[in-house]
Amino acid sequence: MNGRRGKIERFILILVMVFPFFQLWGEGLSEGSEKSPTGVHLLPTDNEIKGWKRDGDTLIALKSPDLFKILNGGASLYVKYGFQSYFGQTYRSSNNVELEVSIFDQESPQNARQLYQDPLVVPKPRKVLENLGDEARVDERGLFHYGIEFIKDRFFVRVVIQDKSEQGLNTAVLFSRFILQRVK
Repeated sequence: MNGRRGKIERFILILVMVFPFFQLWGEGLSEGSEKSPTGVHLLPTDNEIKGWKRDGDTLIALKSPDLFKILNGGASLYVKYGFQSYFGQTYRSSNNVELEVSIFDQESPQNARQLYQDPLVVPKPRKVLENLGDEARVDERGLFHYGIEFIKDRFFVRVVIQDKSEQGLNTAVLFSRFILQRVK
């Protein structure tokens, strides 16, 4: 009995000695995550924007090869400008309209701005949007959709709605403003 009690006491002693290190490690992780929010936390959940629910899984790329798979090889431009992570989500409205959100963490505001200004990214025709992030524009190229692109801090965000009407554009702006409120 004493041998077993001794083993238990040693085990408890080891736990008491090691536990503070786990606490410090966990605090460091949560502190770091508060300072640099990931794009997945920027995405709306179901009905956070009334009438809109996620449709399918969230697409996540934390490494360049993953981004190449998601974008079917079209990731080189994002990688060129400091790609760190990608989070994408499709949403569907109660009346079956589809909207896609793509959030690219480009590591720094300078990288995000360079990506935003790259001639391969700039749509023609486009319309500048005021009071939306650091810079914003509407991509008017599509026959049946609107796209909004904006930058805020280190994020390059694209919102595309499959509804080329004033209401569709207003909804895309609503999603964009929602995401902007979450960028700290």
